[in-house]
Amino acid sequence: MLTAALTPAIGQAPSQAGAEPEIHIPLHTLRGEQRIWADRLLAVFKNRQIDGVEWSMKFSAAGLVGNRFMLGIQRENWRQLDLATLSRDLAIPQALWMRVQQDMEHARAMFFAYEPDGAAGTYRVYLEFMPTPEALRQHGVLPLGCGYKWHPATQREAAVTAYRMRHLPDRAAFDAHLDPYLARLANPVLRQVAQSIVAQACAAADPAGFMFLEVDEADTRRDSFTVTFRGADLPLRAFIPDLLRLAASLALAESDVLGFLLPDEPRSLYSLAAGAARDGHEFLTVYYD
Repeated sequence: MLTAALTPAIGQAPSQAGAEPEIHIPLHTLRGEQRIWADRLLAVFKNRQIDGVEWSMKFSAAGLVGNRFMLGIQRENWRQLDLATLSRDLAIPQALWMRVQQDMEHARAMFFAYEPDGAAGTYRVYLEFMPTPEALRQHGVLPLGCGYKWHPATQREAAVTAYRMRHLPDRAAFDAHLDPYLARLANPVLRQVAQSIVAQACAAADPAGFMFLEVDEADTRRDSFTVTFRGADLPLRAFIPDLLRLAASLALAESDVLGFLLPDEPRSLYSLAAGAARDGHEFLTVYYD
């Protein structure tokens, strides 16, 4: 069994005779100032139930960013959190917190994320509205939710990202909508790796059941898509050669990629994002749990 631990070290916990050993994976292996800020976010969840954990690794010419993690909480479990002190605990800019509170009235789930992309890193809150399948089929595309990003060390807002979910009823529609996004990727290896991951996901499950997201971010150059491979079982270890090839094409050290993965990687790749980031660099992000 695989579990995420809010505390350090990778290891195997004792199990009952004949039972599969539990493999505990730390949410991060950061040090220094970044560890302080990552642990500050985790402190909000101490002794509280969480409904999901994900990790991600972002590849771009600007560098490799690992140790990205996100915790999810369904609406029915929000009462565990002290919302009266949350903005202070996470150093959320006041104007941004007011918007988050307003959008929380309509959200079904809330996600908290940390990314070590600077001295102190950045925090994110995602609110997911999740349209019903019937409404999505009727309208074709509907808002999924918003992501709110800020720098906790300075309490400066970084970005607000709106996500749209698109209904693609079959493989032909899925391919037709995805192909232009892939064609815009100038780095041939990045494009090939994205195509390979998507192709293997489509071989494992019907893409009509995938979640296809588009991004809208005011005043930035971001142009990207995200596909969540619902129903597909994609062992992350199977994609390590592709990820190492991608790293080499971006002049990133293979050892850095391997440093974020377990020697016998048990996790599953379940989502892919690619395109142009807000800084203009092409990127590919893999999400796994």
